[in-house]
Amino acid sequence: MKIKYLFMAMAAMAAVACSEKSEDAANNPQAGISADKGYIALDLKSADDVTRAESGLYEDGTADEQAITGATFYFFDAAGNAFNINASGNYYYVAVADNGSTSAPNIESMTDPVLVVEKYKGQFPAKVVAVVNYQGTSTLSLNDLKNNLQTVGHTSGKNFVMSNSVYANAAGQQVDATELTIDNFQTTADKALDNPVTVYVERVNAKLSVVAGSTAFNTGVKLGDTEVYAKVLGWNIIGNQTESFYVKTIDPAWSDTSLGFVWNDAPYFRSYWSAKSVTAAVDKDFAYNELTNTDASVKYLGEQVGARATYVVAAQLQDASGNALEIAQWYGTNYVGEQALLAAVAPTLKNKLVQFNGVDTYTAIDDSQLQCVARRTETESYEILFQLAEGVETTNWYSFDGANYTAVADPNAELAKVEPAKVWKSGMTYYYADVKHLGSAGSVGEYGIVRNHSYKIAIDGVKGWGTPVYDPAFSVVPVKPTDKETYISAEINVLSWRVVSYNVTLE
Repeated sequence: MKIKYLFMAMAAMAAVACSEKSEDAANNPQAGISADKGYIALDLKSADDVTRAESGLYEDGTADEQAITGATFYFFDAAGNAFNINASGNYYYVAVADNGSTSAPNIESMTDPVLVVEKYKGQFPAKVVAVVNYQGTSTLSLNDLKNNLQTVGHTSGKNFVMSNSVYANAAGQQVDATELTIDNFQTTADKALDNPVTVYVERVNAKLSVVAGSTAFNTGVKLGDTEVYAKVLGWNIIGNQTESFYVKTIDPAWSDTSLGFVWNDAPYFRSYWSAKSVTAAVDKDFAYNELTNTDASVKYLGEQVGARATYVVAAQLQDASGNALEIAQWYGTNYVGEQALLAAVAPTLKNKLVQFNGVDTYTAIDDSQLQCVARRTETESYEILFQLAEGVETTNWYSFDGANYTAVADPNAELAKVEPAKVWKSGMTYYYADVKHLGSAGSVGEYGIVRNHSYKIAIDGVKGWGTPVYDPAFSVVPVKPTDKETYISAEINVLSWRVVSYNVTLE
């Protein structure tokens, strides 16, 4: 992505007395510049541009991801305080007409917008930050930009917000705004255009995709003699933040060792970690039928460090021919289908629940009088309980101890005491894992979501049957069965709109 030739001419409009001009000329280090006019040109570029040469490490954004409609420039003094450049404050918005290109990048050519800025007694700002595809409405300091949030939960379209890339320079100092010096201010617009100041920007959101292909993966666990496969049907991200700060904060004292990867890239004007993100709690519940994203789907996320975002994959258990396998499991024994499970459970209840016919006969419960129901708890959502089937009379139930019959007031309460089972209804199952970043195992940077990275997760295998789903509409928090390990085997590419590839097995 490249944002070329976004230049602005800064013309002074504040009238000052001749004596004030003379005093400024004597005391202001910028005295060589006319007290009436000072011009500066800004060349706005993506940090991706300078890294694209490293083949395989970076990728271009799509046309929509690169499109620009305008930018707000914020000016500051050396301490990061707002430096008012006109009557409105320290900000100025420049609109840019979309050139209508359909191929990336579609922002190579734009009409050079001209911006008029009022100086204050010949003084000039010391720093500038650009916020692209955002129209500012109030004065903000640099700290405000580093602490104000922008919603980045794009689903489609353009207007991806970008701002100055933040990194540590060769001297180990945080660079979070573009420095302006006396040499950047010119006496004419033409001179300014010949000596532009380059501002590097990056997107404030991250990007995620999960790809599984059309292959059904062998789970490595058989049902009797039958090989069981898992066919991925869809995915979604849960527990993710939808906001990022306008300008990223870093800690130049970070070490590559603690983060687990090389986090700073001063020659390329960028870094790959963040000091903070939104800390608000995020719900991680989901329903199986909400896992509808396909291989072609992309999700855009806010930064998230210090907490993990989770992706969940919906799958169906199948035989080698692609037929759904409804599997039930009770007391460590597997059954083919829910009815086979009920047929196995009913005989174990012959003394616990018998029904009196009203005359002199007691009949033990049978599988036609039983049904499975989803367990409505967060931590055991994968389990099912047994209840009386719909339409079965709930009265005249007794238990038998071998000698005496004792009335049972609530047969469903008694059935709820039976060991729960697991049922992969119609083969429905899910797998999940946390989104990994660039850090090595166990390091601070192992998990996280950082702006301007594209997390490309390629699933190339699974292990086990996953977590059973009985009711696809019931909202649950992802959990693995306590007595079965299930994994996704995946290859993850972390792109910034940058690429780092590694193979992992995800729980």
